[in-house]
Amino acid sequence: MPTTIPGLLREAADKFASLPVLHSRGADGNLAPVTYDELRVLVDRVAAGLVAAGVQPGERVVLVSENRDEWLVADLAIQTAGAISVPLYPSLPAAQVRPLIQRVSARLVIVEDAKQLAKIDAIRAELPLVETIVVIEDGDAPADRKDVIAWAALRTSGDQHLVEVEERYAGVQPDDVATIIFTSGTTGEPKGVMLTQSNLYLNVAAAQKRITLLPGDRMVVLLPLSHAFQRIVTYLALMAACGQYYNRTLRRLMADLHEVRPTIWIIVPRMADLMKQRVVGNVAESPGLKGKIARWALNLAPAIGAAQNNGGQLGGLLKLQQGMAEALVYSKIREQLGLDQLRFAVSGGAALAIATSRWFHGIGVNLVQGYGLTENTPVVSCNPESGPVRYETIGPPVDGCEVRRSETGELLVRGPYVMAGYLDNPEATAEVIDEDGWLHTGDLVEIDPDGHIRIIGRSREIMVLTSGKNVAPVAVEEQMEAQPLISRAVVFADGQNVVSALIVPEYEPLWAAVQAAAPSAERDAAGAWLESPAVRQVLDAEIAAANANLASYERVMRYTVLPRDFSLENEELTPTMKIRRTIIAEHFAAEVAAMAGVTAKQG
Repeated sequence: MPTTIPGLLREAADKFASLPVLHSRGADGNLAPVTYDELRVLVDRVAAGLVAAGVQPGERVVLVSENRDEWLVADLAIQTAGAISVPLYPSLPAAQVRPLIQRVSARLVIVEDAKQLAKIDAIRAELPLVETIVVIEDGDAPADRKDVIAWAALRTSGDQHLVEVEERYAGVQPDDVATIIFTSGTTGEPKGVMLTQSNLYLNVAAAQKRITLLPGDRMVVLLPLSHAFQRIVTYLALMAACGQYYNRTLRRLMADLHEVRPTIWIIVPRMADLMKQRVVGNVAESPGLKGKIARWALNLAPAIGAAQNNGGQLGGLLKLQQGMAEALVYSKIREQLGLDQLRFAVSGGAALAIATSRWFHGIGVNLVQGYGLTENTPVVSCNPESGPVRYETIGPPVDGCEVRRSETGELLVRGPYVMAGYLDNPEATAEVIDEDGWLHTGDLVEIDPDGHIRIIGRSREIMVLTSGKNVAPVAVEEQMEAQPLISRAVVFADGQNVVSALIVPEYEPLWAAVQAAAPSAERDAAGAWLESPAVRQVLDAEIAAANANLASYERVMRYTVLPRDFSLENEELTPTMKIRRTIIAEHFAAEVAAMAGVTAKQG
């Protein structure tokens, strides 16, 4: 039995040789399958090309690319050659890429295209160790540069080293560092998480027992392969003969879903929320009787989902209504979304709102929540895709993952998936992994008697009001974002008398609600309409509904409506769409300060 990722590929290739594993879009625009045999040959040849380029065992090789077949081939080839794969998010600007390449002392960098090559060139003077750049898009590799190799040339440049590749493969050991993944930096400078071959392989094997993939399954890959969770699921798909289709751009997502009709899907909560908003928005504009029926069905969905929580059964009337809604609306929505053949979807990367989970289950989409952190390779727990699901929990831990709750309420994790440590940072490693091997996650939790885990906040983000009350902002934000007209909420409470929040609304639905409440209202392009009494009236009701589920001291008593969403370009979001609270606080310092000086209730 293999205990390395290169071994996983070879075992799968022996078992599923002629089955498709990837699906590439050719020049004609059509999808063409890549079999396991073909993938193995590609990986070995690219590994040989890396050997020819001078890559040594244990050396770090940086990979900067959007999702595509070559990303996976490069990642597997780097490991097969005995080197360490260091994926970086392609959305990172040059100023953030530079220190990461410096920290891993990379001599060879693989980039996707001319855009990524230009990014490296812009900082090349500060990267004296970089000797070679491989460009995946062959046409974007300048022919007159000796330091640049086109992907096609790399694949054929090392054929004389194929025997050495076999020797390198045989020398890869379970305790070898396989990859270095830099954390998203929500709370400071990114740290390089070192994961071993054994970490990766055993986490894949454990995930397979909770996220069951089957030969013939189809998965549209949306999350970046640089993300630890998607990386593990991708290796899991290799293990299980689940066909993978890489979505290259969000503009093509709906088309890809319709073309592929996935049976499995891995998403982040933000994407689930956007899909829900799209459906609700379309139905809101539907005229006539069909529109009324569709709106009735969508309004019914949360009640259906709530009744199904923890294996609950629908009552007689609700069951009858569900049957009618399924026949008339839900089945058509799933077909329109390209999810009519979906067995289940898994949400990871951030907390999934209970309301969102209930809604998807209500319309017949089995959306379950998992949890992990890069330092644990990353999967810690997941709700099963079959059987009772508890929307409020992240499920029980996967096999081999030991968990406990500390005296302060923090989730501690121990087992074979815990990282080897942070790159060149023993002090930071000692801060999160104690002498008994427990990884301190920073998440505050409750654990049910039967092992289900519920996250209630972040220990490092606990805020203290002037009254001395502790506020967990994530829990408050989840309640805010569960409201239909609130897209994002960022909460502030430290040193304040009351809790305040920056609110990013659902702009179009909010405008529709304002028009309904005040038909004479006018909307200006500059966003001044967001400060109107009509908007406050509508949003006050949303805030009040969220506050009803919070303790008195947790309630948002003051808020500011923002004219724009947070963005990756402004560094307010991580590449996985998590908020960077400190950056947001800096960018909206005037708004936060103004709210901090007000103690009266909103409205």
